[in-house]
Amino acid sequence: MIQLGIQIGHLHPLFVHLPIGIIMLAFVLEVYSRLRSKESFHEVIEFTLLVAGVTALLSLGTGWLLGEESGYDADSLFLHRWMAVAFTVTAILLYLVKRSNIAWVRKTYIPTFLVVLALISLTGHFGGNMTHGENYLFIEEKEELIITNIQEAQVYAQVIQPILNDKCVSCHNANKAKGGLLMSTPKEILKGGDTGSLLDTISGHEQSLFLERVHLPLDNDDHMPPKGKAQLTNNEKALLEWWIANKNCFECKVNELPSEGEMMTILTTLEQDTSAIAVLTKGAIEVPQEWLQNVRAAGISVQTLSNENHLLIVNMASMNSVSEASLEVLEEYAANIVELDLGFSNFNDDLMSELKPFKNLLKLKLQHTNVTDAIGKHLGDFEWLESLNLYGTAVTDNVVPALKENKRLKNIYLWKTDVSEDGLAQLQQNLPNVTIQQIGADVFKATVLDPPTIISERSFFSDSLTIAIESLFDGSEIYYTLNGSEPTASSLKYEGEITLKTTANVKAIAIKKEWKPSHSAERTFIKNNIAYANVDLLSVPNEKYKGQEGKTLMDQKRGSINFVDGNWLGFEGKHLNAVVELKEKNAISKVSIGALSAPASWIFYPTSFVVSVSNNGTNFKEVGRKDLGNEEPNAEVKLTFFDLDIPTTDAKFVKLSIKSPLKNPDWHTDPGGKSWIFIDEVVLN
Repeated sequence: MIQLGIQIGHLHPLFVHLPIGIIMLAFVLEVYSRLRSKESFHEVIEFTLLVAGVTALLSLGTGWLLGEESGYDADSLFLHRWMAVAFTVTAILLYLVKRSNIAWVRKTYIPTFLVVLALISLTGHFGGNMTHGENYLFIEEKEELIITNIQEAQVYAQVIQPILNDKCVSCHNANKAKGGLLMSTPKEILKGGDTGSLLDTISGHEQSLFLERVHLPLDNDDHMPPKGKAQLTNNEKALLEWWIANKNCFECKVNELPSEGEMMTILTTLEQDTSAIAVLTKGAIEVPQEWLQNVRAAGISVQTLSNENHLLIVNMASMNSVSEASLEVLEEYAANIVELDLGFSNFNDDLMSELKPFKNLLKLKLQHTNVTDAIGKHLGDFEWLESLNLYGTAVTDNVVPALKENKRLKNIYLWKTDVSEDGLAQLQQNLPNVTIQQIGADVFKATVLDPPTIISERSFFSDSLTIAIESLFDGSEIYYTLNGSEPTASSLKYEGEITLKTTANVKAIAIKKEWKPSHSAERTFIKNNIAYANVDLLSVPNEKYKGQEGKTLMDQKRGSINFVDGNWLGFEGKHLNAVVELKEKNAISKVSIGALSAPASWIFYPTSFVVSVSNNGTNFKEVGRKDLGNEEPNAEVKLTFFDLDIPTTDAKFVKLSIKSPLKNPDWHTDPGGKSWIFIDEVVLN
């Protein structure tokens, strides 16, 4: 009989919201009828209150029966039940008062209505506490748990507990302990519930009770979390299994437990890059190419950080025409601009207020401009500011108090200003983490042109590709080559967009009268007209640098000098062997591989690579090899393509053996240590 009552009680969620909505509707109708003097609403309101009373009775009855089910905190259940009784009785009383023709009774109508509204709020509050936890209706926003180094993270507190809090604790807390189980603390988890310890293995089963419940079919009554609640993701299930398999350690760090293969990948996804550039990148909106072209047409140099990153760098250095109008050109996407160079321009105090929309600036360069201490009142607009260059300006000690509001400031350049030693000391005291750069003027003199920028959305093409080259400095000329040779003033002069129809290693320099030529900019564009079916890796890349495994070598995405960008395959102390399967047999005459060199990170170019071909994927014949030699001493971070011309050969399969130096060279800071090779693309033509 009790069980039947509990089953009827399960209808409580169906009825519980009806009296709330109907009472609120009646209140709205009552207010409207009084404001508009609508006597005709009297019967409608009366009927609405009758329905509210009936549904309140149904909600009370089913809720009372549901309370017979175990797992609810006795004190919370008592408060919720009797508050619901008070609400139901008062709601029925309200209906009777509305119907009454006795004058003194009718005077109690509005006070009674207000009491009903108060009671329904309290009843809902106590009910929310029971089903969703203490203070559910007035819950405080929890501080987001951020993991910046997963290896140092606490396994339970930072990885497992957030999962349990999100998916389990709402049903297993002090106010609502379904199955007698509490899951708010390690002690409660170890204690278990009515059916025993949650983490112990069930007799005759391989899994713990917890994992057994997690993996039950969703429709099973014992499935956790129950149907209708937010379910565990596959990654969350894997993390729970990993934790329990490692003796559900509550005090361990991640680096103290084995975590290889897929588990390392899952754990790594929990890390968050909290740097300013990462936070701003996440919130940046895409900038249309048309807008970028319009800005450049206005004489302003603007570049995105990369093809995938929509943050912008704007260079207005040496411009004598900076004005409100020119800055307004940038306003539409001002929030995307993280670096603004106004050095050696006519920028002044009057224009400083125009920078307010540029709230996400990380670097602001005002060297050798006409700014004074008056800019101080505007510096607080830049909450993300990390670098401020005021070299050669008229600022004094009076700007120091304003700078203390820029808590993220890391570098400030104050050479050749009137800021005194006392002012510098005060600034260092206000911002102990800031580095005050006291360096010579030659650092900021624009006597050497910056390299031009080679612009294209793609690095690979199948037929033809149009590229552009742009210099940051007005009046400069650009000269370029397409074969990788160093350009000079005798090379091809850039007159407009260039159309490439073959693979090209483009190098370009900027030249301006009375200025030193720029260093060369370089970018390789690869023609690839052979379609791949699959790339099978015969060597296993390092877990941290496995990209999309074989697909990484055929996705036509160049890696960057940031080798954790997901576009590289990294191999520590081993060679790379792979087989490329083509969609159909093709004639092949050239093989190219993209590689990275970063000696400071123990990454070196391959020493050689060998190419073999086959038509059946089993019997391979070597058709070419290239010896690249060992790198000379250097500390540069660079990437390039290595090409190998082979006799034209028809093939369906191409095998690559890319040789690593395996160990760091003698000239390295750690000679003999395991070295790395990083490969991003394989291109066949």
